[in-house]
Amino acid sequence: MDSLGYILKRLREKKHFTQAEVIEKSGLDRSPSYISSLETNKTSPTVDELDRLAVLYGTTLQDILSEWKGIRPNWDFTPNPDIQLLMSFYAALVGVRRQTALEFVQYLAEKQMMESRKADAAATA
Repeated sequence: MDSLGYILKRLREKKHFTQAEVIEKSGLDRSPSYISSLETNKTSPTVDELDRLAVLYGTTLQDILSEWKGIRPNWDFTPNPDIQLLMSFYAALVGVRRQTALEFVQYLAEKQMMESRKADAAATA
């Protein structure tokens, strides 16, 4: 079982992001050295920070935690019709089109997260 820091570093490197880029793209109100301290297990992220990193890295909070803690859910899951439709579209794609679809969905999630942060900032100003 890998440490949380190792998992975060592997995910960052898979995206070819520098630590500074992670701070910039995730919107975390931290310095790039914070990412280093996460990756070396010197500090732990909040759930919100970990969720933001998961979105940025194109994965889910559940997947990160499952890998970190070795938790494998064992339940029957039937997705709602929208998710079933999305999965069928994705299954019909091959090669680079699959990657493009994933990147587009990730872009939409990141855009929504940024818009939400802007709205929150405007509400507190």
